[in-house]
Amino acid sequence: MAGASALPTDSGSSRANAFNLLRLLGALAVVVEHSWVLSGHGTPLTPASGIGAGGIGVGVFFLISGYLISASWLSDPSPARYTLRRVLRIYPAYALVVVLTALLLGPLVSTLPAADYFAASGTWGHIVRGLLIQPVSYTLPGVFEGLPYAGAVNGSLWTIWVEVLCYAGVAVMGLLGLLRRRAVLAGLVVVALAATTVIHLTGYAGPLVPLVVSAFAAQPLAFFALGMLIRELRWVPPVWLTAVLLVVWPLLWGTPPANLGAIAAITCVTFLVAFRAPAALHRPTGSYDLSYGAYLLAFPAQQVLVLLGLREPWLVLLATTAIVLPLAALSWRLVEAPALRLRRRKPVAVPP
Repeated sequence: MAGASALPTDSGSSRANAFNLLRLLGALAVVVEHSWVLSGHGTPLTPASGIGAGGIGVGVFFLISGYLISASWLSDPSPARYTLRRVLRIYPAYALVVVLTALLLGPLVSTLPAADYFAASGTWGHIVRGLLIQPVSYTLPGVFEGLPYAGAVNGSLWTIWVEVLCYAGVAVMGLLGLLRRRAVLAGLVVVALAATTVIHLTGYAGPLVPLVVSAFAAQPLAFFALGMLIRELRWVPPVWLTAVLLVVWPLLWGTPPANLGAIAAITCVTFLVAFRAPAALHRPTGSYDLSYGAYLLAFPAQQVLVLLGLREPWLVLLATTAIVLPLAALSWRLVEAPALRLRRRKPVAVPP
């Protein structure tokens, strides 16, 4: 579903900043968006603003990801180790959610008898396509039919493929020596902002790159490029500029540049908070990073709540948060953190 995501980064790189806090807030912004949309109440943030609440969460994740993933390559430019780090961070929890959704949640809520559900090709196709990441399947036989957002099992998963493309792009740029070229990074930002503005103004919903990625990816890609550029510039937005943008952006609502105002304001707020927030706020959940697990689990949990008759968006929001955060803690403790411990470290030179 457009505007929903939460994207992972290496947990250990958030110790001297508030990235963990921001990722958690980004995940909750997505939960807010879906609490309204999935219960049939539309978006909680007017389309005139240029971005949805879920889009804000997506933007925060991709900004942080662009910053940290490019820094990860530069700190250890080994394609093998870089790929392993990315796979171990993003794939184990993702694959587990895809499989458990199809094999556990699906038969419990499907309108089909269990035998028919497991005999349906759509059940196994969902797993296979999900594990391949692209093209992901969003439906399961007889699951969540008749709901306001009918048939969608986990609409948040579309951004995982976009993130994978960003990972690949960083590797290619790193091998070509472009991650330190400020002019190249600035050019990417300009192109990405132009693309997302054209899409915003025209309402275009076709492919951004045929057979590769849809128009929905343009805005996340712009945020990712901005994150890379800000990392290279080592720029921390000043308070005064952030305050000005927070005033200007609402004044632009309903005008053609509203999306640019949104992107500028979100970018400045994200990096100002990241590097200027008090140390006490840096790790609000201690050693646990709950953002990715919350992202993966929230959408199907919300659909179940709506299926059970909960249609008041605030109640869906509160119930989802209460259910998903403990499950995200389990995901971190049992799946994500153990996977990260398998990462190969950069070899340390032995003194002669």
